[in-house]
Amino acid sequence: MKPIYHPFWMDLPYSNVFLSITPDILHQVLQGFVKHVVAWIKRACNPAEIDARCCRLPLNHNVRLFLKGITPLSRLTGKEHADICRILLGIIIDLPLPNNIPSASLMRVVWAMLDFVYLAQYPIHSDDSLRALEDALRRFHENKHVFVEMGVRQDFNIPKLHYCSKHWCQQVEYFRTADNFNTEFTECLHIDFAKDAYRATNKKNEYPQMTL
Repeated sequence: MKPIYHPFWMDLPYSNVFLSITPDILHQVLQGFVKHVVAWIKRACNPAEIDARCCRLPLNHNVRLFLKGITPLSRLTGKEHADICRILLGIIIDLPLPNNIPSASLMRVVWAMLDFVYLAQYPIHSDDSLRALEDALRRFHENKHVFVEMGVRQDFNIPKLHYCSKHWCQQVEYFRTADNFNTEFTECLHIDFAKDAYRATNKKNEYPQMTL
């Protein structure tokens, strides 16, 4: 994103600084991969139809329903994106797409994305599960052109998408499953020590007040 002129790791022997970026379910998958795909769907399709489909889903005890729809929502949390994942396929079945694109094209790419999302969160991995993870990524890349055809993307040069596509399986082999590094566990401390602390200040010289 910005040039690094004299990185601390430039002359550090026996190290690869890029291995310090470990898989992160919250920020790379839910707030990255899922967030982008959901945003593209909302941008390409009729918002009223998407929200109406959310309202028509039957009540149940295991899935959160968004009775006012998902298009008016902003600043979604990782938990909310995870809840949207549970109903996303049901929302987009036979959804009319621009340029008369068949809805099956969108179904295939979302199906592959959801397969990756759930496989990435496995607490135990094997060679078979990692192959399934790579297969889900392959199917996503084979079908992602639908977002270009719908006019919502021109390219997919997105850092979080690149990381999930190129490095996730490798990092799991190096460092084991992603639940060991999920920043969702420490996000609650960010709320306590940053967000709530800022709200308690008078918004003037807030950093000394928050530190205190």
